[in-house]
Amino acid sequence: MTGDEAPRAAGGRGLYIGIALFAGLSVAVFLVMAAVLGDGLPRLDPRLFAPQSLALIALFLAVYLLADGLRLHHVLRTLDAPVGFRQVMPLVFVNILFSNVTPMATGGGFAQIVYLQRCGVSVGLAAAATTIRTILAMLAIFLAAPLFLLLAPAAPLADTSGALLNGIAAVILLYLAGFVVLLLRPVWLIRIFGGALALLHRAGLLGGDRRARWTEAARREAEVFSAGFRRFLSGPRRHAAAAVLTTLVFLLTLFAIPALLMALLGQDPDWPMVIGTLSVVTFLMYFAPTPGGAGFSELAFAGLMAGQIEPSLLVLVIFAWRFLTIYLGMAIGAVISVLALRPRARRS
Repeated sequence: MTGDEAPRAAGGRGLYIGIALFAGLSVAVFLVMAAVLGDGLPRLDPRLFAPQSLALIALFLAVYLLADGLRLHHVLRTLDAPVGFRQVMPLVFVNILFSNVTPMATGGGFAQIVYLQRCGVSVGLAAAATTIRTILAMLAIFLAAPLFLLLAPAAPLADTSGALLNGIAAVILLYLAGFVVLLLRPVWLIRIFGGALALLHRAGLLGGDRRARWTEAARREAEVFSAGFRRFLSGPRRHAAAAVLTTLVFLLTLFAIPALLMALLGQDPDWPMVIGTLSVVTFLMYFAPTPGGAGFSELAFAGLMAGQIEPSLLVLVIFAWRFLTIYLGMAIGAVISVLALRPRARRS
């Protein structure tokens, strides 16, 4: 096995392990919830398959996925990246797959960078675009979650909102500090990276030539990365505004899907309350150590939404929510990833 084939094989094994963990944890948590609630595994309700229900679900999914693609598309437009909207949309599903089979969604960013690099975007510019896209969503969630806890005292999590709010505030401060370093002092990160390479070199695990190449490549891409952030802030205002707007549409649609499912199942959901609660659930999912938050996200949803959903429908709503927003996108992403990210044949 060559030096290039070894990390590729290790990455493939890691991906398979992530998929297995995600599937195992997802099945296990539904079995546990079904046993605890005593109603067995959820049965598909025919009300979800009525023509009007399918039309509304399709509409929400279309808005959710299109907004997801458009937010990255407009970020790329501000950076003058040579990528069209048709090239961006497959990346939506690639990201859904990889971000859900790696802990804390770490794989999604790397997969997006590889995909964009194959579309002719430099590594630094691709990293800047995907990071800006992530930061916009995280800032919106990091603002929405504590605001909801402060302004909605009737929320089912009101008894623990003080401790939860303090924890959220601490995490937000840490992330804001990280963003400041990333934006204003990327050279600090390069020094850390260079120091790590130096340790590997002294330990005999990295050759001098490769260390020099990697250090120079990291420095070069960091400069492109920083320039990309500056270009986003000083670029066309219409694209920057569109990136923010489509991010908000994406999140609102995502958070509203459980309320839609509840309404289709004959419940009378409090839409603002459901959307606010989902902002907290999504915030917590960012820090789940399991691939895609599997197990953790379902339990967080059940714990925070239990008072808003009829107990007999709780597991069904959770399954339908995860199926529409995660499982379906992962299945499509698996097919697209095989076609778009497979290793290119080497020329002899």
